[in-house]
Amino acid sequence: MTDDGPCENPSSDDGSRTPDSDDGSTPDDGQVYCRDCGAIITEKAEICPKCGVRQQSPGSSMDDLIEVLTNGENPFVAAVYSAILPGLGQFYNREPAKGATIVVASFVAMLSVLALVGIVLYPAVWLYAVYDAYVVADGREPPLDV
Repeated sequence: MTDDGPCENPSSDDGSRTPDSDDGSTPDDGQVYCRDCGAIITEKAEICPKCGVRQQSPGSSMDDLIEVLTNGENPFVAAVYSAILPGLGQFYNREPAKGATIVVASFVAMLSVLALVGIVLYPAVWLYAVYDAYVVADGREPPLDV
């Protein structure tokens, strides 16, 4: 586009043109400012016709990341949480009683390392916590319930 006027998105759903920014107008319903040049464009525009900058979706990727890390539905995240601290993945899966039981069991297993029993017991508790967190978040029932 050659003029310095605002962006117009010819592919708007209702076929209407966007108002000129030179006249001090504000975006109407279904319109937003370009994230780079500030021109008024339709909110569904993927690329600003004036400056060519790709527009991001209204929901930021940080919001999506926070949702994945807190919603209790991602098996990989649940397994990683339990790998960091046995029982944390169960809390992520919204199973606080099971999570607390595994936290206590892992603590007891760590203390039993002094008696050499924990050398086998702690890895077993840790592996069970990771496996259980993954399986529950994936929607399957684990073979054992704690």
